[in-house]
Amino acid sequence: MNKYKICPECNKKNEPYVIECIYCEADLTGVKITDEETENTEQNNTNVQTPVVMKMIRLCDCGNKNPANARKCSICNEDISDITPIPDTKETQTLSFILNSMDGQYAYTISKNEIIIGRENVMSDYLINKKYVGRSQAKLTINNNELWIENLIGTNPTFVNNKKITEKTKLSDGDEIGLGGIVINGSRQEQAAYFLVRIGSCI
Repeated sequence: MNKYKICPECNKKNEPYVIECIYCEADLTGVKITDEETENTEQNNTNVQTPVVMKMIRLCDCGNKNPANARKCSICNEDISDITPIPDTKETQTLSFILNSMDGQYAYTISKNEIIIGRENVMSDYLINKKYVGRSQAKLTINNNELWIENLIGTNPTFVNNKKITEKTKLSDGDEIGLGGIVINGSRQEQAAYFLVRIGSCI
């Protein structure tokens, strides 16, 4: 008697050795191998309680929830095929990372897990006239729902909470980033750029 796996997503039959559905690419590693006789017995047995199938997702490093069969993140387009699907529970949070300029004129939502900011890179529309900011000033990285910053320039470097950073630094909600300048006697340098880090969560 032929044996097979039934996909929990599309309910189609697959060969018993496959680890993902050939029709919808759903994960089949935890699906038991069955046959027609076993399947009919289980369907006719009213004492067998149907298990609750929990929706599975692939959680990208940028915080975005993706379907379990997704190959690339729908937000940052990163390859997530090697990320193990997890249950989509209420405890699974998606974080948003936003940089708000201290002058209130600009806000940028970070949607990729790695970006370079500067006068000739990301946020150039705001930074282009900030002479103290480098063309490639700093790198921002999202990893495991954490935001990190790394200075990329020697002259007029990057500061976090008015302290020069010399290594990759984790950012927290409310931190102030200074690109090319610091706060001196309560005043910010006009040709530098300053941002408030805002990190929020939504379910």
